[in-house]
Amino acid sequence: MSKKLLFLILISIILTSCVKKRDLSKNTVIAHILSQPDGLHPYNDNSVMRSFIFEYTQKTLTKLDLESLEYTPILTKNLAKISEDGLRYTYEIREGITWDDGTPFTAEDVVFSTKIMLCPLTNNAQIRSNYSTVIKSVEIDKNNPLKFTMVAQGINYTNKDIFSGICMQQKTYWDPNGILDEISFEDILLEDFKEKIETEELAEWFNKYNHADNGYDPKNLKGLGPYQVVEWVTSQYISIEKKENWWGSNSESLYDQALPDKIIFRVIKEDASTYLALKNQEIDATTRIGTIKLMKLQEKEYFNENYHSEFKDRYAYNYIGLNMKPDGIKYKPFFVDQKVRRAMAYLTPVDEIIEVMTHGKANRYASQVSPLKSWYNDTLKLIPLDIEKAKELLTEAGWVDTDGDNIRDKMINGVKTPFKFRLSYMSSPLTTEIVLMIKESMYKAGIVADPTPMDFTLFYKNAMDHNFEAMLGGWGGSASYSNPMQLWHTSSWVSKGSNFCGFGDAESDALIKLANSSLDSTEHTQALWKLQARIYEDQPYVFLYSTKNKIALHKRFDNLNTYFERPGIALNNLLLRNSSGSNMAPNIIE
Repeated sequence: MSKKLLFLILISIILTSCVKKRDLSKNTVIAHILSQPDGLHPYNDNSVMRSFIFEYTQKTLTKLDLESLEYTPILTKNLAKISEDGLRYTYEIREGITWDDGTPFTAEDVVFSTKIMLCPLTNNAQIRSNYSTVIKSVEIDKNNPLKFTMVAQGINYTNKDIFSGICMQQKTYWDPNGILDEISFEDILLEDFKEKIETEELAEWFNKYNHADNGYDPKNLKGLGPYQVVEWVTSQYISIEKKENWWGSNSESLYDQALPDKIIFRVIKEDASTYLALKNQEIDATTRIGTIKLMKLQEKEYFNENYHSEFKDRYAYNYIGLNMKPDGIKYKPFFVDQKVRRAMAYLTPVDEIIEVMTHGKANRYASQVSPLKSWYNDTLKLIPLDIEKAKELLTEAGWVDTDGDNIRDKMINGVKTPFKFRLSYMSSPLTTEIVLMIKESMYKAGIVADPTPMDFTLFYKNAMDHNFEAMLGGWGGSASYSNPMQLWHTSSWVSKGSNFCGFGDAESDALIKLANSSLDSTEHTQALWKLQARIYEDQPYVFLYSTKNKIALHKRFDNLNTYFERPGIALNNLLLRNSSGSNMAPNIIE
């Protein structure tokens, strides 16, 4: 026997010894996530992964039903009972709901949670305006601690559903001394709150509440959901376990089920690693595998025997955000001209990206509203790839190649400026390839897109601080009405909310107000159509596409239901099939 052959045999033995068996009879769901959440703070963090985990650890008063796509009561006996003037919304909390320490959930917790969401001292500027423009106050019934009324600031389309986005928090845990009792809703909603109301004691309380530990330390990740975070290993996994004696254990609601004993959210960033994890049955659920990898797996008989998989439409979308109001010094004013922004749309090879990068498993968007929704403006035409049209627009905007280097330039504040902009994106193999395709296409018109990869936290911090020139981003979506305040109102740019690009003026703000305040469905839809048309014309975003959800669920569970509404699956509803314990699969240690 040769030394080389002996060496190969020894290596094989060593590798075999590194393989351990995963017991598939255990009632533990291992769910794949692409990246760890930016945090699990109930108000301050803002990632899709955070929302995914919150499905099982947090509760809101009402929720959009995954199946009917209508709102349903979760913590209350009823949906809101609305006064004739449309300004008062009354709820009654279900009896028997308790916090982890056994104390009852009451209207006091609703008041506390709402104050936190509205207060300017909470680090939630990206979403606060959705609520501060709707809620005037919350009043507790004097005769019933489980009954309360939300008083609205005015007639608003989102009034009746506003509590579907506020995770309820325990007042006695976070504020045992009643610090927030000292401030009223009227105080909180003052424009000069920090000057008139903020005290040293209040500022200190909020500094502690906003602390990063309240988004990472398991002991602080409190919620009314059936699962509790028990372990978080940075960049590797987050584990949640079913609570003992949970208040909703006898409920038949899909949202109150806690069938798996444990759910482990395992971070797998690389698509090839996700492919291997599915191949080796190391994970039970994913909505984040790449299109090509899932298509390859679907060709394998063993995969189809072990997993249910499908491509399903969803409401999320991807875009290129163009900074309309850069500082002009560190970040150049490339995109202050509408003609330039429209040229960017003509230069983006969206159809090619869909064909090459998603193998056709995506749908194009013409505006910020999904074509799946009834208020989508279908008169807006998709912008085609048209290099020559883009060149015309760039020339009209004063961007020409004056020195023959194949890069357009322009005098800005007396300085000759080449059209070379930074395109920021969250680093991954897929987005890198997409950015390179965009770069290649834009160079044909004399524009240089400089790829600028970064991690999630820095990417969104720069976006909120308006520290970028162009960015490749994405928004999760929902079947429900999405208040345009967060993304498109001018106040959301000033407050460093989610209007990253600086879109809007008094006219567009008025359309947002009309859409939000119109209870008449025709008037409401017309306002949304006009807003879509305005955004389409101004082009703060180059709208790209909505990828289909790539779903795989292990068949060792029943209840393998999938949904258009995010997150597309319900891990808490996965019912382990009877097993003799012999169902074993290899789990290769990486």
